[in-house]
Amino acid sequence: MKRSLVLLFLLLYTAVALFTQTTEDKLYLILDSFLSQEQRIELVQKGQLIRSLYDQKDAVPRFTPPFAVPQTFGESWDKGNPLFLIEALYLRKKDSGSEKDVEGISQVLRSVSKLEGLQYYSSSRKKMRTLYEVSHIIVDPNNEKPLPDPLDNPAADFSVYVLQKDLTFGKNIYRYRFCTDADSAGFISTNINTLKYSVFKAIEPEELQTSVAVTDLGDYMLIHALTRAQFTAPSILRKRVQNSFKTRGEAVYGWFVRQYSNVSGGIHEAE
Repeated sequence: MKRSLVLLFLLLYTAVALFTQTTEDKLYLILDSFLSQEQRIELVQKGQLIRSLYDQKDAVPRFTPPFAVPQTFGESWDKGNPLFLIEALYLRKKDSGSEKDVEGISQVLRSVSKLEGLQYYSSSRKKMRTLYEVSHIIVDPNNEKPLPDPLDNPAADFSVYVLQKDLTFGKNIYRYRFCTDADSAGFISTNINTLKYSVFKAIEPEELQTSVAVTDLGDYMLIHALTRAQFTAPSILRKRVQNSFKTRGEAVYGWFVRQYSNVSGGIHEAE
Protein backbone atom coordinates (compact mmCIF):
# COMPACT_ATOMS: atom_id res chain seq x y z
CA MET A 1 0.00 0.00 0.00
CA LYS A 2 2.77 2.40 0.99
CA ARG A 3 4.66 1.61 -2.21
CA SER A 4 1.55 2.25 -4.30
CA LEU A 5 1.09 5.66 -2.65
CA VAL A 6 4.72 6.55 -3.38
CA LEU A 7 4.34 5.56 -7.04
CA LEU A 8 1.11 7.54 -7.30
CA PHE A 9 2.82 10.57 -5.78
CA LEU A 10 5.72 10.30 -8.24
CA LEU A 11 3.33 10.05 -11.18
CA LEU A 12 1.36 13.09 -10.02
CA TYR A 13 4.58 15.04 -9.40
CA THR A 14 5.87 14.21 -12.89
CA ALA A 15 2.56 15.19 -14.49
CA VAL A 16 2.50 18.51 -12.64
CA ALA A 17 6.14 19.20 -13.51
CA LEU A 18 5.49 18.58 -17.20
CA PHE A 19 2.33 20.67 -17.14
CA THR A 20 4.04 23.60 -15.43
CA GLN A 21 7.09 23.62 -17.72
CA THR A 22 7.52 26.94 -19.46
CA THR A 23 8.01 27.25 -23.21
CA GLU A 24 11.68 27.98 -22.57
CA ASP A 25 12.04 24.90 -20.35
CA LYS A 26 10.71 22.68 -23.14
CA LEU A 27 13.01 24.38 -25.66
CA TYR A 28 16.07 23.85 -23.45
CA LEU A 29 15.22 20.16 -22.99
CA ILE A 30 15.27 19.70 -26.76
CA LEU A 31 18.44 21.74 -27.29
CA ASP A 32 20.25 19.97 -24.46
CA SER A 33 19.50 16.61 -26.10
CA PHE A 34 21.95 17.30 -28.95
CA LEU A 35 24.00 20.41 -28.04
CA SER A 36 26.50 21.06 -25.30
CA GLN A 37 25.53 23.58 -22.63
CA GLU A 38 27.91 26.13 -24.16
CA GLN A 39 26.42 25.63 -27.62
CA ARG A 40 22.88 25.93 -26.27
CA ILE A 41 23.69 29.19 -24.47
CA GLU A 42 25.30 30.63 -27.59
CA LEU A 43 22.37 29.58 -29.79
CA VAL A 44 19.81 31.12 -27.44
CA GLN A 45 21.81 34.33 -27.00
CA LYS A 46 22.96 34.86 -30.60
CA GLY A 47 20.27 32.98 -32.51
CA GLN A 48 22.78 30.97 -34.49
CA LEU A 49 25.66 28.50 -34.44
CA ILE A 50 27.98 28.39 -37.46
CA ARG A 51 31.04 26.27 -38.18
CA SER A 52 33.13 25.97 -41.33
CA LEU A 53 35.74 23.29 -42.04
CA TYR A 54 38.21 22.89 -44.88
CA ASP A 55 40.38 19.81 -45.38
CA GLN A 56 39.92 18.51 -41.83
CA LYS A 57 39.35 15.02 -40.47
CA ASP A 58 35.91 14.02 -39.20
CA ALA A 59 34.11 16.76 -41.15
CA VAL A 60 30.66 15.67 -40.00
CA PRO A 61 27.60 17.65 -38.85
CA ARG A 62 27.55 18.52 -35.14
CA PHE A 63 24.38 20.63 -34.83
CA THR A 64 21.79 18.31 -36.41
CA PRO A 65 18.45 18.46 -34.53
CA PRO A 66 17.15 15.02 -33.42
CA PHE A 67 14.24 14.92 -35.86
CA ALA A 68 13.74 12.71 -38.91
CA VAL A 69 14.19 15.20 -41.77
CA PRO A 70 17.39 16.94 -40.57
CA GLN A 71 18.79 13.58 -39.49
CA THR A 72 18.07 12.10 -42.93
CA PHE A 73 19.85 14.98 -44.63
CA GLY A 74 22.77 14.87 -42.20
CA GLU A 75 23.33 11.18 -42.94
CA SER A 76 22.93 11.42 -46.73
CA TRP A 77 26.57 12.17 -47.65
CA ASP A 78 28.28 9.02 -48.98
CA LYS A 79 31.44 10.48 -50.59
CA GLY A 80 33.79 9.93 -47.68
CA ASN A 81 35.16 12.80 -45.65
CA PRO A 82 34.12 16.02 -47.49
CA LEU A 83 36.84 18.50 -48.32
CA PHE A 84 34.56 21.35 -47.29
CA LEU A 85 31.72 21.58 -44.78
CA ILE A 86 29.74 24.54 -43.54
CA GLU A 87 26.98 24.02 -41.01
CA ALA A 88 24.59 26.49 -39.44
CA LEU A 89 21.80 26.16 -36.89
CA TYR A 90 19.37 29.05 -36.41
CA LEU A 91 16.78 29.54 -33.69
CA ARG A 92 13.74 31.69 -34.44
CA LYS A 93 10.66 32.52 -32.36
CA LYS A 94 7.29 32.40 -34.10
CA ASP A 95 4.88 35.32 -33.97
CA SER A 96 1.88 33.22 -34.95
CA GLY A 97 1.50 31.19 -31.75
CA SER A 98 2.41 27.66 -30.73
CA GLU A 99 0.43 25.70 -33.33
CA LYS A 100 2.72 23.74 -35.65
CA ASP A 101 2.73 24.75 -39.31
CA VAL A 102 4.85 22.15 -41.09
CA GLU A 103 2.59 22.38 -44.15
CA GLY A 104 3.23 26.13 -44.44
CA ILE A 105 6.97 25.59 -44.03
CA SER A 106 6.93 22.91 -46.72
CA GLN A 107 5.02 25.17 -49.13
CA VAL A 108 7.67 27.88 -48.79
CA LEU A 109 10.61 25.50 -49.25
CA ARG A 110 9.01 23.94 -52.34
CA SER A 111 8.68 27.36 -53.98
CA VAL A 112 12.05 27.14 -55.74
CA SER A 113 10.94 29.54 -58.48
CA LYS A 114 10.85 32.29 -55.83
CA LEU A 115 14.60 31.92 -55.40
CA GLU A 116 14.92 33.60 -58.80
CA GLY A 117 16.20 37.13 -58.33
CA LEU A 118 17.37 36.45 -54.76
CA GLN A 119 19.98 39.03 -53.78
CA TYR A 120 22.78 39.08 -51.24
CA TYR A 121 25.33 41.61 -50.03
CA SER A 122 28.82 41.04 -51.45
CA SER A 123 31.37 42.08 -48.83
CA SER A 124 34.18 41.96 -51.39
CA ARG A 125 32.36 44.22 -53.88
CA LYS A 126 30.51 46.27 -51.21
CA LYS A 127 27.18 46.05 -53.02
CA MET A 128 24.08 43.93 -53.50
CA ARG A 129 24.30 41.21 -56.14
CA THR A 130 21.87 38.68 -57.58
CA LEU A 131 22.52 35.14 -56.37
CA TYR A 132 20.09 33.23 -58.60
CA GLU A 133 19.38 34.68 -62.01
CA VAL A 134 17.33 31.60 -62.95
CA SER A 135 15.61 29.02 -60.72
CA HIS A 136 12.81 26.72 -61.84
CA ILE A 137 11.85 23.06 -62.02
CA ILE A 138 12.36 21.21 -65.30
CA VAL A 139 11.13 17.89 -66.69
CA ASP A 140 14.51 16.13 -66.46
CA PRO A 141 18.19 16.75 -67.34
CA ASN A 142 17.43 16.11 -71.01
CA ASN A 143 14.32 18.28 -71.17
CA GLU A 144 14.61 21.79 -69.75
CA LYS A 145 10.95 22.66 -70.19
CA PRO A 146 9.91 24.68 -67.09
CA LEU A 147 7.41 23.15 -64.68
CA PRO A 148 5.47 24.77 -61.83
CA ASP A 149 6.61 24.45 -58.23
CA PRO A 150 5.37 21.15 -56.67
CA LEU A 151 3.17 22.83 -54.06
CA ASP A 152 0.36 20.29 -54.36
CA ASN A 153 2.46 17.12 -54.42
CA PRO A 154 1.06 14.98 -51.56
CA ALA A 155 4.19 12.80 -51.25
CA ALA A 156 6.23 13.15 -48.08
CA ASP A 157 9.48 12.29 -49.90
CA PHE A 158 10.03 13.02 -53.60
CA SER A 159 12.62 14.48 -55.97
CA VAL A 160 12.59 16.90 -58.91
CA TYR A 161 15.16 18.48 -61.22
CA VAL A 162 15.86 22.20 -60.94
CA LEU A 163 17.65 24.46 -63.41
CA GLN A 164 19.54 27.24 -61.66
CA LYS A 165 21.92 29.91 -62.89
CA ASP A 166 24.02 31.62 -60.26
CA LEU A 167 26.96 34.01 -60.20
CA THR A 168 29.46 31.43 -59.01
CA PHE A 169 28.96 28.34 -61.17
CA GLY A 170 26.73 29.58 -63.98
CA LYS A 171 23.86 27.52 -65.38
CA ASN A 172 23.51 24.00 -63.96
CA ILE A 173 20.99 21.29 -63.09
CA TYR A 174 20.41 20.09 -59.53
CA ARG A 175 18.32 17.29 -58.07
CA TYR A 176 16.13 18.57 -55.24
CA ARG A 177 14.77 16.05 -52.75
CA PHE A 178 11.89 17.33 -50.61
CA CYS A 179 11.01 15.64 -47.31
CA THR A 180 8.22 16.32 -44.83
CA ASP A 181 7.02 14.69 -41.62
CA ALA A 182 5.03 15.73 -38.54
CA ASP A 183 7.80 17.97 -37.18
CA SER A 184 10.01 19.10 -40.05
CA ALA A 185 10.21 19.95 -43.73
CA GLY A 186 13.18 20.57 -45.94
CA PHE A 187 15.09 20.00 -49.15
CA ILE A 188 18.49 18.69 -50.09
CA SER A 189 20.00 19.60 -53.46
CA THR A 190 22.76 17.75 -55.34
CA ASN A 191 24.55 18.83 -58.51
CA ILE A 192 23.85 16.64 -61.53
CA ASN A 193 26.53 17.99 -63.86
CA THR A 194 30.10 19.21 -63.42
CA LEU A 195 30.28 22.68 -61.88
CA LYS A 196 32.82 25.14 -63.23
CA TYR A 197 34.26 28.23 -61.62
CA SER A 198 35.32 30.57 -64.44
CA VAL A 199 37.17 28.23 -66.85
CA PHE A 200 38.16 25.78 -64.11
CA LYS A 201 36.42 22.50 -63.33
CA ALA A 202 35.49 22.88 -59.67
CA ILE A 203 33.06 20.13 -58.60
CA GLU A 204 32.32 16.76 -60.15
CA PRO A 205 28.71 15.50 -60.45
CA GLU A 206 27.06 14.45 -57.16
CA GLU A 207 29.82 16.09 -55.06
CA LEU A 208 27.99 19.18 -53.83
CA GLN A 209 25.13 18.79 -51.37
CA THR A 210 23.19 21.64 -49.83
CA SER A 211 20.31 21.10 -47.43
CA VAL A 212 17.88 23.18 -45.41
CA ALA A 213 15.70 21.47 -42.78
CA VAL A 214 13.19 23.47 -40.73
CA THR A 215 11.80 21.92 -37.53
CA ASP A 216 8.67 23.43 -35.97
CA LEU A 217 8.83 23.21 -32.17
CA GLY A 218 5.55 25.04 -31.65
CA ASP A 219 6.67 28.40 -30.31
CA TYR A 220 10.10 28.17 -31.97
CA MET A 221 11.74 27.00 -35.17
CA LEU A 222 15.10 25.34 -35.65
CA ILE A 223 16.60 25.88 -39.10
CA HIS A 224 19.51 23.59 -39.94
CA ALA A 225 21.55 24.43 -43.05
CA LEU A 226 24.34 22.20 -44.29
CA THR A 227 26.70 22.31 -47.27
CA ARG A 228 29.27 19.63 -48.08
CA ALA A 229 31.49 19.45 -51.13
CA GLN A 230 34.54 17.96 -52.78
CA PHE A 231 36.09 20.54 -55.08
CA THR A 232 39.27 21.03 -57.07
CA ALA A 233 39.47 24.78 -57.59
CA PRO A 234 43.00 26.21 -57.82
CA SER A 235 44.35 27.53 -54.52
CA ILE A 236 44.05 31.12 -55.73
CA LEU A 237 40.28 30.63 -56.14
CA ARG A 238 39.66 28.32 -53.19
CA LYS A 239 38.73 31.07 -50.75
CA ARG A 240 36.26 32.56 -53.20
CA VAL A 241 34.53 29.22 -53.68
CA GLN A 242 34.29 28.70 -49.91
CA ASN A 243 32.89 32.23 -49.46
CA SER A 244 30.37 31.46 -52.20
CA PHE A 245 29.08 28.43 -50.26
CA LYS A 246 28.77 30.52 -47.10
CA THR A 247 27.00 33.35 -48.93
CA ARG A 248 24.60 30.94 -50.63
CA GLY A 249 23.58 29.36 -47.32
CA GLU A 250 23.03 32.69 -45.58
CA ALA A 251 21.02 34.05 -48.52
CA VAL A 252 18.71 31.00 -48.68
CA TYR A 253 18.18 31.15 -44.91
CA GLY A 254 17.23 34.83 -45.17
CA TRP A 255 14.97 34.03 -48.12
CA PHE A 256 13.09 31.40 -46.11
CA VAL A 257 12.59 33.76 -43.15
CA ARG A 258 11.19 36.50 -45.39
CA GLN A 259 8.97 34.17 -47.42
CA TYR A 260 7.55 32.44 -44.36
CA SER A 261 6.99 35.74 -42.58
CA ASN A 262 4.99 36.99 -45.56
CA VAL A 263 2.51 34.12 -45.31
CA SER A 264 2.47 33.36 -41.57
CA GLY A 265 2.70 36.65 -39.72
CA GLY A 266 6.39 36.44 -38.97
CA ILE A 267 9.22 34.83 -37.10
CA HIS A 268 11.96 36.72 -35.31
CA GLU A 269 15.19 36.11 -33.43
CA ALA A 270 14.73 34.31 -30.14
CA GLU A 271 15.20 36.51 -27.10
